[in-house]
Amino acid sequence: MFNIAKRQQREKQESAGAHIRLTDAVLKSSTQGLFLLDAKDRVLPQVSSSLAKIFRRQDFGNLSFEKLIGPIVSSKTLTAARTQVARILDGTAKTDGTEPNPLQDVEVRLVNPDGSAEVAHYSFEFTPADEQGGTLVWLVRVSDISVRVQQGRELEDLRMQVQTQRDVLRGVLHAGAEPFAAFLQKTDASMKTINGVLKKPAREADAFRSKLEETLQEVDRVRRDAAGFKLAGLEAAARQLEDSLLDLRGRSTLSGSDFLPLAVKLDHLFGEFSLIRSVSAQAAPAKDSDSLALSARMTDNGTQVIEAPAFLAGPAQTGLAQTEPVQSEPAAKSASKGLKRIAQAGSLGSTLTALTELVAQQHGKNVVLASSGLENVPPKYQAAVKNVAIQLIRNAILHGIETPEARTSAGKPLYGTLHLEFKEIPDQAFELLFQDDGCGLDPVKVRATAIARGILDQETAVRLRDRQVIKLIFKSAFTTLESAPGEPKHGSGMALIRRYVHDAGGKIAIASLTGHDTRFKITLPAVAADARVA
Repeated sequence: MFNIAKRQQREKQESAGAHIRLTDAVLKSSTQGLFLLDAKDRVLPQVSSSLAKIFRRQDFGNLSFEKLIGPIVSSKTLTAARTQVARILDGTAKTDGTEPNPLQDVEVRLVNPDGSAEVAHYSFEFTPADEQGGTLVWLVRVSDISVRVQQGRELEDLRMQVQTQRDVLRGVLHAGAEPFAAFLQKTDASMKTINGVLKKPAREADAFRSKLEETLQEVDRVRRDAAGFKLAGLEAAARQLEDSLLDLRGRSTLSGSDFLPLAVKLDHLFGEFSLIRSVSAQAAPAKDSDSLALSARMTDNGTQVIEAPAFLAGPAQTGLAQTEPVQSEPAAKSASKGLKRIAQAGSLGSTLTALTELVAQQHGKNVVLASSGLENVPPKYQAAVKNVAIQLIRNAILHGIETPEARTSAGKPLYGTLHLEFKEIPDQAFELLFQDDGCGLDPVKVRATAIARGILDQETAVRLRDRQVIKLIFKSAFTTLESAPGEPKHGSGMALIRRYVHDAGGKIAIASLTGHDTRFKITLPAVAADARVA
């Protein structure tokens, strides 16, 4: 009897040891941050290895959930998190997905060892686990969803652009090209008037009332005209601003501070109109900036066919095999100088060329893309190369390439040039090289921006060498640009590039000469021979 009891005890110990080893293995290998939270809002000792990386700390003992996330979130987010965790622990919150989870997307600010900071997005999921001592504990899973959040924002931006394209096309076909061109000109004048009115100095109550009424009159005109052309995005933006202005009209007194909250809605209105102008220009390049025309041809039976705008007239829409795509003026100039081979329609090269011309036009710059080797990108890297190239091109045009006037003053060619090359290097690895001949990175400006935005403190910034300073552009939310009406917030592009490269197992290097150029070299690992073709 004694031997049986002893054997059973040994088996229990072995079973418990196996469970502990299995738990340890799961905690070490999991890519998610895992920990247990007890009913008293305490983090229990066993946590996954990834949790230390996610929270940039090693000690989790005796922490409450509030103390765990408190240092990395805003006070508003912390209040919401405190309320939600209290509801979870007392059983009033549903964790089965039937009600919204305010902790599903939490913006966090992480401090790096060098004193810099970056923004990320984490998701927290709570699942009831085993009871300990008769008390229920919760398994908390923490996931880094930063890439998903950024991609979602980009998809939403793309959706808005596609919707605007449809609205513009419908407006032109419904009212005619000349009335639509007149609408653009009239709305542009209204935007300038609004901007001018709001900049007027005012101190007396009557002056503020006058500014309000003048602005309201122009915004109302924009809203009614947008509704007439069925431009839903512009109409909605104008209506939101108009509602805020009407709210101000109902107040007994007005001051300059009352106008400050209008800035966000005003930016939205300017952004919507900027997008419409850009889409209109892409749809049908006109002989002058104030006209818009759609071409038409006559078929053999006398039926008139309106030609599709440029943003719709690809091979899939026309049904024609396009062997030599028509080159724009910038592309023709670069081709004549031997800078680039004509990209096949529908290829990555042609897509990036179209993107270059679109972004350059939006920002009033002349830019040429010279690319080579993109047809040799292995299938494994095609998505990464495309995503990286898109961000590099946008960043170069926004930050690097100067305006035509500035380039002329600096003795540079009128057209800025972007060079993009993909090639195989020894050991069957690959390189993606990108260079622009713009203004380069100014370490002094980057250092000052990092200090101003709280990414570095003064002492740390002074100690860093210039080569280290320029690498700060890869930090999330870092940008030397100020947001302007009609522009999205900047600072995520370079952080995305770094993430895309690292996710592909690659490395990225940067070099820059102030006033001359900026160069990126991205190295990607070799791939198996059978993975080099689709």
